[in-house]
Amino acid sequence: MYELEKEKYLGNTKKIFNNTQGIAVIETEYQSKVFEGWHSHDNAHITLFLKGGTSERRKNSSKAVTSGSLLFYHSDELHLNQNTLFPSKNINIEIDENLIKELQLSEAIIEKSVQNTTLTKFLILKIFKESLISDTFSADTINMLFVQLANSHSHLEKFEKSPFWVKSLNELLNDCWNENPNLQDLAQVLNLNPITISKHFSRYFGCTLGEYMRRIKINRSLTLIESNQSNLTEIGFQCGFADQSHFTRTFKSQTGFLPKQFQKL
Repeated sequence: MYELEKEKYLGNTKKIFNNTQGIAVIETEYQSKVFEGWHSHDNAHITLFLKGGTSERRKNSSKAVTSGSLLFYHSDELHLNQNTLFPSKNINIEIDENLIKELQLSEAIIEKSVQNTTLTKFLILKIFKESLISDTFSADTINMLFVQLANSHSHLEKFEKSPFWVKSLNELLNDCWNENPNLQDLAQVLNLNPITISKHFSRYFGCTLGEYMRRIKINRSLTLIESNQSNLTEIGFQCGFADQSHFTRTFKSQTGFLPKQFQKL
């Protein structure tokens, strides 16, 4: 077993930002085979895979990790990675145990928040973008973004305890991710009063209908951009945006990056 110290990962570390307040942002690349045995990390951390993938095993589970995958690791949690695709790249958000205590959080709460997949992904990208800016305000900004991420578990809990129609609506919205449905259309499909959706949507989804649909569209666009099978204008249209400028503005507001910048990561 191999225990990795703080801010240490098996791949090639490209960049490290440490805000000295308990959060480190580590960009890691995998260009060739690395240690494939059981290992752990001193600090809890969240990993977002940007490119490539791997086969991961933990004590009681195994999964295929691909571009866009989000993972949470408890401090000292054993895991191993095999059959890694090259090149692979990920972003690691490492959280010191003292900060977790100071914010009155727990690793379990952070793990729960990571399950709010799309929002967590966008907040990690914003944290990464801020680490690249690395100016006077970046340390505090990163902490504020992390607090927002950690607190997203409350909306997830409300969603899990929601009425039956909420989960049906979520499935419907994800199925029509490249369309632009309105309240009347959605209500008709679900046999609901539009006022019911309008009144309760933000309670269970944590945002407005428009914001949620934009998140879904931009999340889909991340995979399309990474695949390099279409240009950015085509991707914007595929995701249901009326024009390139709307796609670009929305992408930046959600992720912190322009589509062209994300394409080059």
